[in-house]
Amino acid sequence: MVFVDNGVEQVKGDPLLSKKVWYFIQATNAPINSKAILPASQTEGDTTYGGDSVDEQTKFGRVVLPSTNEDSIELTTYVVPNDKAIEIIRDAKHDGNQVKVWRVVVDKRFAKEEKETEGGATHQVFPAEFGFGTVDELELDDSDDLVEANYTLNILGKLQKGTFPLTDEQINALSEMYEFERPGESTGDFGTDTPKG
Repeated sequence: MVFVDNGVEQVKGDPLLSKKVWYFIQATNAPINSKAILPASQTEGDTTYGGDSVDEQTKFGRVVLPSTNEDSIELTTYVVPNDKAIEIIRDAKHDGNQVKVWRVVVDKRFAKEEKETEGGATHQVFPAEFGFGTVDELELDDSDDLVEANYTLNILGKLQKGTFPLTDEQINALSEMYEFERPGESTGDFGTDTPKG
């Protein structure tokens, strides 16, 4: 027997924070050039890479073969006024339409530069997975202090890998609850219509 030692590989570093994984959705009937929607107040997101296997016993032992892909994404958010995400999910469920969904890792450690065209400008992109999902169920839970929305998107085929462009300005705007303002710039509580002067 020939001695073989190919060594080992190890990665060290800080783990990915779940708050750095964002889910975006879009209605399938949204016009071309429409923006992706970041559901407000996301509390949980679960991506499952599921599916069945063919598992049979033979005279010579067990046979296990891959059979189907059954990926799914489950999101939980709090209901916020003017959040288009709930409306998109509800309409898709009632009308029997699909929903586009992206799972994006918005962590600078994973960011890459991508060229727009040959010799063109570069843009910051983040690893993402995309799929067309069918809404399994939308549950609005009114039983606790905050109204919670929970829904599962069953992915057609399997999630596809790609990249998602986000500028630093977009990340800051999406992750901050509000921007700095000076005295007298607006009126009213946060979260209400606050007309600017």
